[in-house]
Amino acid sequence: MAIACKLNDDDRGTRRERWLTFGDEALGRVGETDEGLRITFRWSPQNERELHELAELERECCAFATWTVRTGDGRLLLDIQGEGDAVPVIHGMFQEFPREA
Repeated sequence: MAIACKLNDDDRGTRRERWLTFGDEALGRVGETDEGLRITFRWSPQNERELHELAELERECCAFATWTVRTGDGRLLLDIQGEGDAVPVIHGMFQEFPREA
């Protein structure tokens, strides 16, 4: 499987802005895992809908990773995982989001 985003530059920019807006509004925080990233967000019904929608879009364009949305402890969790060469690519995503300590 190719490790590449299928979006063109314009669509990639639009998607990036949508993620940044969502991350700011939902207080997104990134933590690295051995397989990729775990991003936590503040839970609300609206945030949950938006995160599910964004994850579904990413499954289509970045199929080299799994995009799993869960809820727990009043938070939304997004796990982005891959294998092999995909892991460093995933670790490079969401650099604009604050990192967890």
